[in-house]
Amino acid sequence: MLDQAHIEAAEKEAEQATDVAGQIAPWLPLWADGDEEMRSAALSALADSRLRGDAVTKVFVEAACDPLPATRWNAMCWFGDEEDRGVGTAAFDALTAGLRDVDARVRAAAAQGLRFSDPAAIEPLLVALRDTDADVRSNVVIALKDFDLPVRSVFDALIRVFHHDLDLEVRENALYALAYLDGTRALDALRLAARAEDLRLRLAAALALGDSRSLPEEHRLELVSLMLTDTDEEVRERAVRSLAPLFDKQPGAASLPLWLAALRDPAENVRVAALEALPLAGPGVAERLSPLVSELLEDPVAEISNAAIKALKFEAGAPIPPVFLRLLQSSGKTGLHARKLAVQALAYRSLADDAVPLLLPLLSENELTREVTDVLIDLPDRRALAALIAQLDNEDDDCCANAALALAAIGDSEAIEPLIRTLENREPYVRRRIVWALSFFTSKRVMPVLTSSLSDPAPGVARTAARALLETLTPAQIRALLSRLPLLRRLPAPARELLRGELEHELEEGDGSPGPSGQRLVRLGTTEYE
Repeated sequence: MLDQAHIEAAEKEAEQATDVAGQIAPWLPLWADGDEEMRSAALSALADSRLRGDAVTKVFVEAACDPLPATRWNAMCWFGDEEDRGVGTAAFDALTAGLRDVDARVRAAAAQGLRFSDPAAIEPLLVALRDTDADVRSNVVIALKDFDLPVRSVFDALIRVFHHDLDLEVRENALYALAYLDGTRALDALRLAARAEDLRLRLAAALALGDSRSLPEEHRLELVSLMLTDTDEEVRERAVRSLAPLFDKQPGAASLPLWLAALRDPAENVRVAALEALPLAGPGVAERLSPLVSELLEDPVAEISNAAIKALKFEAGAPIPPVFLRLLQSSGKTGLHARKLAVQALAYRSLADDAVPLLLPLLSENELTREVTDVLIDLPDRRALAALIAQLDNEDDDCCANAALALAAIGDSEAIEPLIRTLENREPYVRRRIVWALSFFTSKRVMPVLTSSLSDPAPGVARTAARALLETLTPAQIRALLSRLPLLRRLPAPARELLRGELEHELEEGDGSPGPSGQRLVRLGTTEYE
């Protein structure tokens, strides 16, 4: 019988412990208790604690031989989480023994636990492919796939499973494994599944094709062509997504007829899938399909027109399609999401000459200001200078920060004083980006601002200032900066020492070079130096 008071007392004692031994100790007497519920509760608590050590391993070795199937299952799950599951370890021995357990749930957990373990597990797993329980066989197939080894015995066994297993899910998993391990050798199985009467097998073939490796382009296109004639639209959708495969090189011009068929498919979800996959197509494919994609910009189905905006690839120097111009110049909240996507698409085009005049009027629309200022970072153009300086007063932090970086990209010294003024009264998120933006100007007015920013109370701003100085100063200038760091009394000691450590490391690494080299990026990462 479960004694809740004992459980709560053990939990409290474990929480108060300061070392692993102390966290384990309260549960060991409960595990040794003769009551099944108490033992189960103690084992679950140890498993949830994620504690490791000889004492815990000993408990789970005992649990792997427990009379209760639920306890043995818990032990298999724990051993499956062990980092070291190689031959001779307690985890490997327990899991391989678990494949022979009388309880199917335990055997399935053992098979799952052997995924990514020692290749010596392959032989016992191949034996377990003959298990009477379908869930066990499915987990065995998945485990064999995850070893990712070109072992002939594994491939032959998976072929037999695909052709002869009585459970459809096991056959599906075998097909996934075959295509993943070697698409060429799995070609006949993929062809058979693509023509199967059972819809689930045809869906599995289309999904497996997307994850297949080592499959020549001609065979991939053959299978996609076959699947695009399927009566089920989900099969066609999965097939077109596999035209931009995960592992192999993207198909080239030979895939154009298939893209055209998919973009003209009667099913909306197939057309959307084609548009979403199109940016990953081979060189020149997306550009050659631009006229058709432009037509889809006016599709009445919003999901299709939005996908078309993201998929549209402009050829270098090509004019912006009229429908695109109408979309950008339309006003009001109708189609707002589409207009945001259109703004972003102009950045991908990377041509400021005709894009900037289209974008600047949109700065007056509050719903689009954030997107426009962000895009202008990648489209530096002096015509945007005044508008961007005005955006430094925008109450929206993102708009102000984007404007600062866009001004840095333009590089006109007229922006320096407005940036410095803005630095004084904004949040750390914005100050960090303004400091970074200022570091791209060479004016003598900038250096005092950067060095004083080392004393910023926000660590992220101070670190960004340090990184900016490191990327713009020579080793001799860094030494001079180091000599004055102790004078920055406003900077807390831990932060000052951290900056000193970063500067000294950079000085040591770059001491043999004349100074910073390489192209700096205006865009500032979102994780580094936050």
